[in-house]
Amino acid sequence: MSKRKFLVISVGIFLLLVGIIVLPSLIRNSLLPDKTENNTYLIIDNKGNTSHEVTAKLFDSKNTSILNESYILDPGEKIENYYPVGVVAGTYIEVTLDNNITETLVVPGNLSDLAILHIEINAYPDDLLDLSIAVP
Repeated sequence: MSKRKFLVISVGIFLLLVGIIVLPSLIRNSLLPDKTENNTYLIIDNKGNTSHEVTAKLFDSKNTSILNESYILDPGEKIENYYPVGVVAGTYIEVTLDNNITETLVVPGNLSDLAILHIEINAYPDDLLDLSIAVP
């Protein structure tokens, strides 16, 4: 009887450990769009106190426009969009805030099949615009 009890407890612990390791990765992967080739997930987050207009432009290494989108965001508003556009070495990203402040970023190397372009509007007048790229 004790061998059976030991086996049941061992299987239970094993299943629990598998659930702890596998479940979070399944949940995390389900939150992102499907990972297919050359995709960009654009996140614009207005953490400021006023409404802002944001224009995001992407250019390929030959300076050809591959994305040009404009948004008006209210305070606290967040926009998330998915585009079938690749971000590879030499891609040039230009973000303009209120037709006044422009931040640029050149992608230094090839990224994975999915890039997350994050644009954050801050409440601090010294540093209103923050631009970054993440790779999951």
